[in-house]
Amino acid sequence: MAMHLTSGLIGAEAKGPIGWLIWDNPSKLNALSPGMSEDALSVIEAYAADPAIKVVIMRGAGRKAFISGGDIKSFDKTRANAEAARLAREAPGKLRHGMLNLEKPLIAMIHGYCLGGGLGMALNADLRFASSDAQFSVPAALRGIAYAPEGLKSLVDLVGPSVAKDIMFSARRLKADEALRVGLINRVLDAEDLEAVTVAYAETLAANAPLSIRASKFFINQLGLERAQRDEARMDAMQREAENSEDFKEATRSFVEKRKPVFQGR
Repeated sequence: MAMHLTSGLIGAEAKGPIGWLIWDNPSKLNALSPGMSEDALSVIEAYAADPAIKVVIMRGAGRKAFISGGDIKSFDKTRANAEAARLAREAPGKLRHGMLNLEKPLIAMIHGYCLGGGLGMALNADLRFASSDAQFSVPAALRGIAYAPEGLKSLVDLVGPSVAKDIMFSARRLKADEALRVGLINRVLDAEDLEAVTVAYAETLAANAPLSIRASKFFINQLGLERAQRDEARMDAMQREAENSEDFKEATRSFVEKRKPVFQGR
């Protein structure tokens, strides 16, 4: 698996069918610093190309934070004016695109702070599992930032317009129980149990039929688009591919033979 990582702030680790992406900037509570988005995209692309990896989990190093936000000290350079800000958005935009189009489930495992760009990053995942001490906010209203529409769309799709406005207007911090109630996250677990439960869940997904999961992710993302923008031809092709697949036959065979199916992804 070829990855060219240069920032020293991103970790990658493959364990069986699970690929880990680690935000590793602990001295700044894993704040998003220059170079991290580019490296994270290299990791995502490597996992996308590796058939042995079935599920990707991203996490922050340690248990204090997933990502505490952007590295504000770097804003002088990266957000000096509108043009600098546009360039600074390019790499995170490409990363977001890479995560949303990854044909494998992406889970965000969240300890502690998940703030600003960190919450934006967690929204790029398909699922969010959090520890009971996790905290969520988007402090754009405290920083004079007009938060980018693409990131807001993910937020609105999850929690609806009114809750999204509450989060954006107030910039307040939501604790894990409220984040769960409004649909921002999928599960809350004790910090001690978070990793074991997330890994067990990922292994469940890894044992399921890859073509089926890939189709579900693509179809559900497509359903978020206006009908005219949807790739109906690709959705039809993916349905036919699943209907004609070895895995479909194996599922039927294993049911008749009263055993667990073994899926090949073809």
